[in-house]
Amino acid sequence: MTIIGFYGGSKIDGWRTKLGRHLDDFTLVDLMSPEGQLADIALVWAPPEGQLAKMPNLQGIIMQGQGVDYMMRDQTVPRDVPLVRLVDPDMSNALSHWAILTALDFWRDAAYYRDCQISKTWQPIAQRPASGAKIGIMGVGAIGGVMAQRFAALGFDVRGWARTMRQIDNVEIFAGDDGLAPFLDGLNILVSVLPLTPATTGIMNHQLFNQLAKGAYIINGGRGPQLVEADLLDAIGTGQIAGAALDVFATEPLPADHAFWTHPKITIWPHVAAQTNPNTAAMQVAAAITAIMAGREPENRVDWARGY
Repeated sequence: MTIIGFYGGSKIDGWRTKLGRHLDDFTLVDLMSPEGQLADIALVWAPPEGQLAKMPNLQGIIMQGQGVDYMMRDQTVPRDVPLVRLVDPDMSNALSHWAILTALDFWRDAAYYRDCQISKTWQPIAQRPASGAKIGIMGVGAIGGVMAQRFAALGFDVRGWARTMRQIDNVEIFAGDDGLAPFLDGLNILVSVLPLTPATTGIMNHQLFNQLAKGAYIINGGRGPQLVEADLLDAIGTGQIAGAALDVFATEPLPADHAFWTHPKITIWPHVAAQTNPNTAAMQVAAAITAIMAGREPENRVDWARGY
């Protein structure tokens, strides 16, 4: 029997039921229980630091989401154990919906009209162009690639930036360090769905903001530490950046005294842009468990050196 230790994320009962449709001869238990400490597989989201290193039977670690930065920060996690990230089409759909929602909310001046409704003011303003606005997606992998195509279908002029060159229909791709400046040049909206690595930490800063079109909008659905928060506040103050929609933060939950909470041009989302859905993720998790227990290479294995 395969013992799966569960920690964090969705409710354990939901995972037990969904995994049962794809796996035989397994038990799903709380990772922190005595039985969980003897687990073969850890199905986790942000387990306590040092916990996985205490598990003598651990053969694989499967994340309940796309991000793996929690694992990267914990130097005690055994690097010889396969680490698998979740790449779920449902999460790609959800994050695309969120990015499109926040982008159109900005582009169609929805905040202005909400204020008009509150004040009972009938005062139309000039509409921005319905097509041709320049939008850039930082990170055009499994999630960003879907997002880029959907923005293109809405009439945006879409650019994508990735570590290496790739091909996406109706999307102009820029790659590597040399491609970043031309990618950023004149963007009206910038969306980040990048993984967190040493190279992407602090990437959204004064220097980056100044390469965008004046009055550009920032959407961060990647990871909080990619954004230099003080630089964003300064850039909004000067008018270089019109505002931002943020789903992720350097500190989560966002502290109650943080300036973002009350800023009129920043919209806060509590890390909910793409939540893990056991209904759609269970098949992929089960396939990874089956591969690991059979001694095969699981899909979506994380490269520890690359960081994703």
